[in-house]
Amino acid sequence: MSRIALFILIILVSSSIADAQTRRSKDTKVGFIGGYVYAEVNGEKDNAKWNDYGSGVYAGTFVDIYITEKFHLQPAANFAYVNDFNIVYLPLMLKYQIGDRGFNVQAGTQVTYLLGSNTGTKDQFGWELGAGLGMDITKSIFIQGRYTYEVSRRKVDDFLGQPSQDFKFNNIMIGIGYRLSPVDRLW
Repeated sequence: MSRIALFILIILVSSSIADAQTRRSKDTKVGFIGGYVYAEVNGEKDNAKWNDYGSGVYAGTFVDIYITEKFHLQPAANFAYVNDFNIVYLPLMLKYQIGDRGFNVQAGTQVTYLLGSNTGTKDQFGWELGAGLGMDITKSIFIQGRYTYEVSRRKVDDFLGQPSQDFKFNNIMIGIGYRLSPVDRLW
């Protein structure tokens, strides 16, 4: 299921980028983002629930695809280090611009992948739903905050000393980003 979600995400991002080139490529921008991530881990075994949390940093790249004046599609690829986890986040967010002052709301989905975790994780992939807020500081610099809730449940053999159980991640990501020149000037 999670591999299918990743495949669908890759297809959507690829087709959106190709379609944006024919519409208004001058308004499609690429850029970099980095910031703070807070991850809450919720687990369950034999009807007993527990949770733990960690924080770290993330960095990545994104494409801001123009759809209309108010709507933009923003796929991204981010790498995070949270406690002992190396996590790849692949969000696909729809942004809606509010007014003329650079505020926006975001909603979408995100696929996560755990890299090289020594926690006995069987399910490396996860699928999350997310929402957030953003604000443009200048035409190039912006800030944003997002919350994502994992819909999938992962299985582990041994996680934080707890044998064979389900767990999931929920994340808060706060970052600052920089948009480069429009795409048609980069090629």
